[in-house]
Amino acid sequence: MSHNNKIKLYTFPPSLYASIPRLLIAEKNIQGVEYVTVDLSKAENFAPDYLKVNPNHTVPALEFTDERGSKSIEDDSIEVCKQLDKMSGEPQLYTSQNASSIDSYVKDMHDNADVGNPLFFTSRDESELAKKKDMIVPFLQGRVQGFETYSKQAPEHKQLYDSFLQSTNGMIAQYQGKADAKPMFETNAQMWSKAVRFLDKTEELLKQSKGDFIFGDYSLADVHLTAWLYRQNLVRGEENFQGRPTVKAYYERVSARPSFKATWP
Repeated sequence: MSHNNKIKLYTFPPSLYASIPRLLIAEKNIQGVEYVTVDLSKAENFAPDYLKVNPNHTVPALEFTDERGSKSIEDDSIEVCKQLDKMSGEPQLYTSQNASSIDSYVKDMHDNADVGNPLFFTSRDESELAKKKDMIVPFLQGRVQGFETYSKQAPEHKQLYDSFLQSTNGMIAQYQGKADAKPMFETNAQMWSKAVRFLDKTEELLKQSKGDFIFGDYSLADVHLTAWLYRQNLVRGEENFQGRPTVKAYYERVSARPSFKATWP
């Protein structure tokens, strides 16, 4: 990578999607990346200054110098990884040979199995709610404080902040027993069924694979899948692997890679 290619990655270590480029950076040993932490537990992704970087208020966001020498920002995690792969030389994990397979698989993951946060923050029943409450409620309360602060600082974004305040306070009320938690349990069940469909699809693809990875050789699809499975494993543990021995063996392989340990120490 050339020295004039300054790279800044806006990230939050516990975030599912922000961990995907971090895993790629570790996998390809990309040097000279400046990390900027955007603390989601304080709603810093909604800070007025961050909205200038990424109006979609998501992490990751990648700030880099393009081929023409001008500063660019990419705020879609799929495109962030393609950009990092392209800039970092061999081995290319996204090539003309594997691009269409990777694109359709990763798109399905992000569009139809985007279960990371909804599964993590919701609960399936009263007992899970009781277990998660002490972890989830302070995180959400920190976000509420952030929304209230930013609303004063940047009244032009008040509508955005108000909508997130309302949904976040609603979830706090469910965890505190001040609102009916049944809708949350239903959401959790829907998210789990999406995860199951994607896990079953992944099991079949891995069985058909001519190598150790989803499309044979290690590719960008594996970078996305590893992070997705890491989050799923946090949320549902062994349930993910029941009746899916190939996914289980795959996860054991990828979690033994040095890049995995560098991303989730």
